[in-house]
Amino acid sequence: MSARRAEIEAKRAKLAELRRAREERTRKMQAGAAQVTPTSAGAPGATQSVDELLASLLPPKDEAPRPETDAEAPPPPAAPTEALAEGPPAPAPHAEAAERAQADAEPAQAGAEPAQAGAGPAQAGAAAPPPERILYSKEVQTDPAPEPAAPEPCPSEDEAPSAERPALPPDEPRAPAVQAAAPVSDDFTEFVQTKSMIMERILDEPYDVLTDYTHVPADRDEAAPASIQLVCTFHNDTWLATRSVTDLDWSAKHPELVVAAYNRKRVLAQDGDHDGLVAVWNMHVRERPEFVFSAPSDVVSVLASPFHPHLIAGGTYSGQVLLWDTRHRDVPVQRTPLAFAAHGSTTHAAPVYSLRMIGSAHAHQLVSASMDGVVCTWSLDMLARPQESLVLTNPLHPRRAEVCVTSLDVAPRDTSRFLVATEEGNLFGAQRFDRAGVQAGLDTSRVYVGHSAPVTRLECHPAQARGEAAPHGLSGLFLTTSMDWTSALWRMDAAPSPSPPSGAYHYPHANPRIATSQRTNPLAFRASTSTPTWSAIAPLVRFENQHDYVMDARWHPQHPAVFAQVDASGQLDVYHVGHSLDRPLLTLSTPSARALNRVAWDRRGTLPEHGAAVAQRLATGGVDGRVHVYEVAETHVTPRGDADWAAMARALQQAPPPAALR
Repeated sequence: MSARRAEIEAKRAKLAELRRAREERTRKMQAGAAQVTPTSAGAPGATQSVDELLASLLPPKDEAPRPETDAEAPPPPAAPTEALAEGPPAPAPHAEAAERAQADAEPAQAGAEPAQAGAGPAQAGAAAPPPERILYSKEVQTDPAPEPAAPEPCPSEDEAPSAERPALPPDEPRAPAVQAAAPVSDDFTEFVQTKSMIMERILDEPYDVLTDYTHVPADRDEAAPASIQLVCTFHNDTWLATRSVTDLDWSAKHPELVVAAYNRKRVLAQDGDHDGLVAVWNMHVRERPEFVFSAPSDVVSVLASPFHPHLIAGGTYSGQVLLWDTRHRDVPVQRTPLAFAAHGSTTHAAPVYSLRMIGSAHAHQLVSASMDGVVCTWSLDMLARPQESLVLTNPLHPRRAEVCVTSLDVAPRDTSRFLVATEEGNLFGAQRFDRAGVQAGLDTSRVYVGHSAPVTRLECHPAQARGEAAPHGLSGLFLTTSMDWTSALWRMDAAPSPSPPSGAYHYPHANPRIATSQRTNPLAFRASTSTPTWSAIAPLVRFENQHDYVMDARWHPQHPAVFAQVDASGQLDVYHVGHSLDRPLLTLSTPSARALNRVAWDRRGTLPEHGAAVAQRLATGGVDGRVHVYEVAETHVTPRGDADWAAMARALQQAPPPAALR
């Protein structure tokens, strides 16, 4: 109570002081008005000028400045007495003190009015100066209210001490904040892919920055290079996981590009896993393919056009032939119709395992063969309808006349003739057009008998295709591989083997049990007393050093006596016919030791712009989806002209004669 009483007494003293100050100002104003002389009242011009000067210096009454505070400002006081009378609102305990202050202020205001009225006669001649404005601040009238302190911010979870921070369970890590991806245009995506591929080529270029050009190597420093060595392996888990390589080819225009065909994924997790793929790999970018093309089904054969560096043809398991363009990504630019939608034309209705390009750069055609015995000729400008269709039939077959073609190749000098390999193991010649005395179709008068299982590859010798003249007796060579664990070297115009005795053979086949057994081949004895109408041709050489299915073989593009083959045990063999017919020149196994399906030499040196370059790289592809590229020593593949042909002829002459049909 004493503190509150002291506060009331202090406010009373302050009000008394304000009263005395007001009374003193009133007395001064009255004394100044009494001293005005009569002469000043007789000069109206001077009085008017003084009024104008005061009006220009003093602001109007309604524009008087008001104190600005954080709280809402009270209305402006009409007079000093009103400002004093109204005052700020006092709290409830101070109501008695405020009433006393107001009661004291009322007599003073009443006493001031007569004084002002008494001064009226003295101001008759001149207007009294405006009263001085006295503004009181709130600090004088009341004590300042304490401002509430701002609440301290709560520490975030990251700023909390480690002791107070709640520990997350170890098996539930905090998920990162997901931010919405900004939209990216197709042009920007293509730009990034193109430029990143260029940067990868630059970074992948091998260069030894520590090479000492002042060092003179000694004899012991010059180690002999390996005969064959692994250069690189192409694989990409994103695209090629659980896929197998079904075919390989190299680009003729760009020798560093290798084309690989793949089947569908064995584990179908997404919609795109049902599609076959064709990947174009670059020797300078080994982490990802240069191009990836899709197909509606498994791609079982592929061919890089030797006349168009941008075009790639592929045969599918569904019977379609697709054409891709590297300038148009992903999808094929042309495709052949399916058999049920061919509208009267004969097309493939079975897997297309063989593709060949015939002709020249100005006039060329694509030849395809399928397992249903249909051979079609296409123009690359229009794949909607075949230019030619030929259905191969074998009237000698005791069970079915349909020919299951597993591989095809065209004769180098005569493109109207071609050779086909069948699923039963026999090889046949065929004609594309009717000739005098010869009809178009399969030539059953000459049967190449030597394999007792499906033939996996047939390839003619490339010497005549390059325009080289082969020695007499070595023209028309071709190579075959089979699932009977053997490969064979044939001659197209070889003399037939001695005819079997009448009634011994009624269907030509390498396996006597198939050819003569009444149980497995009952229809073969339709004419047991007639002489066979066919001539059996045996291979020149059989290579029997393999221990599994021989899946593929390819001739070297320049060397006439060198070829490479792969088998299902993952082994790669390089043969030199002029050196040995029993043992391969080079042998190695792939790093993964998985089965190999295809092999292909690069096409370096096949075009005039390549100069004197020699093909040394060899690509293999297998069931694990990996493409291994090997480099063969130059000494093994550099051709020596006629010396190679002579060595090859001597080796074939010394070979034992082919075994007669038993």
